[in-house]
Amino acid sequence: MQSIWWQVFDILGTLAFALSGSLVAISRRMDVFGIFVLAAATAVGGGIVRDLILGHMPPTFFKNSMYFWLIILTMVILIVFLRYINTHLRHRLMRVSVTIYLICDAIGLGSFTITGTLLGCYVYPQYWVLCIFLGLITAVGGGIIRDVLAGRIPATFMQDIYATASLIGALVLYASYVLWDVSIEVSAISCFIVTVGIRLLAIRCHWNLPRVKHYRRRQKSRV
Repeated sequence: MQSIWWQVFDILGTLAFALSGSLVAISRRMDVFGIFVLAAATAVGGGIVRDLILGHMPPTFFKNSMYFWLIILTMVILIVFLRYINTHLRHRLMRVSVTIYLICDAIGLGSFTITGTLLGCYVYPQYWVLCIFLGLITAVGGGIIRDVLAGRIPATFMQDIYATASLIGALVLYASYVLWDVSIEVSAISCFIVTVGIRLLAIRCHWNLPRVKHYRRRQKSRV
């Protein structure tokens, strides 16, 4: 797909997710190779799954070296910055690292929701379920792989509204671009605003989907 908007959001999502993956690896005290693995898994994991579903072989990551260098550049800048800045500034940065991670993760979520959904609309616009699923898996697939490699339960399954934000954004994009024939620029930006906005609001307001609660029966004490 050669749309300039697809390429812009693809690069933006790769950078944002590579940074979030690197921050997770650093918080887990991984070495340089571990940082690269988590950065790459977060940045391109969902895209690889998307390409496999569509039968695009080999996946785009292996055909275009741009993604590799974007990941390397992101992790190198972060490592050098953390290593050579003064101690006081480093401590301040680490205190706000959670906020930086959440913002980058939200940006990546919105960007890859756009790229996955647009690719589905370009290839199979008549299959709305496929288009929306491609947007969803592109956006959350890398984060799931990252969390599994980092040894934690994927945030998608238990924290705030995450995948739901991507799902709503994908629906907005498909409806506006395919059903209502709105321009690709307006559709993509609308999807980005909706997805990122819902995600950040969910973090700020502590929104969560309902969970199943387990009730334990109280045993009657025997006299």
